[in-house]
Amino acid sequence: MYKENGGFAAEAAALEAARAFAIERHAETPPCHDFSHVERVLATAERLAREEGADLFVVRLAALLHDIGRGLEPRVGPDPDRHEELSVELARPFLQSRGLPTEAIERVLEAVLNHRHRRGRAPGSIEAKCLYDADKLDSLGAVGVARAYLWLGEHGRSVHYARETWDGVDPANNATENDSLQREWEIKLAGLKDALYTASGRALAAERHARMRRFLDDMELEVLGEA
Repeated sequence: MYKENGGFAAEAAALEAARAFAIERHAETPPCHDFSHVERVLATAERLAREEGADLFVVRLAALLHDIGRGLEPRVGPDPDRHEELSVELARPFLQSRGLPTEAIERVLEAVLNHRHRRGRAPGSIEAKCLYDADKLDSLGAVGVARAYLWLGEHGRSVHYARETWDGVDPANNATENDSLQREWEIKLAGLKDALYTASGRALAAERHARMRRFLDDMELEVLGEA
């Protein structure tokens, strides 16, 4: 933990500033990734950090700052899908301005950079693993269902798509016209519970996995008029 220049009061001040900075950076992000997502990730990451013995201060800062680059993605040129890198670029000067030790800053940035799975990176520290797992857990369970439909609504997609409409589509094809909760479950979400890094995260994921699976099963029955 950061105990220099005021001890825990300095930590509290840094976290308060990080929260305010994150709220500002999320002012224009879509509902699926708005600041409420950050708050949920923070709460889950804190739980995992306590259970895994991670540094709570580092985990809290990383959770607050992990998506601050999302609002820049549409404006950064030919490769916009790199919000984790943009978040690091924004977070570094902010953290330095708070007078944090270099070692603490680098641990926070490592967690922010490695909270995604799409670029072949992997979290190394226990703090980074707690953030990674917490971020993925927000895609499962009841919240996962709600967030999926927020995203689908933003992109003009409907509630249900039969398997035959997407079953033959390459899983690597992320075109919006192929997207549905049913397809997302099959190609990614169903496997998340076994892809997390912490024992605490995997246990929580198993519960949320089962909850989401029940929802999808119920939806199939209702679409067919059988329930």
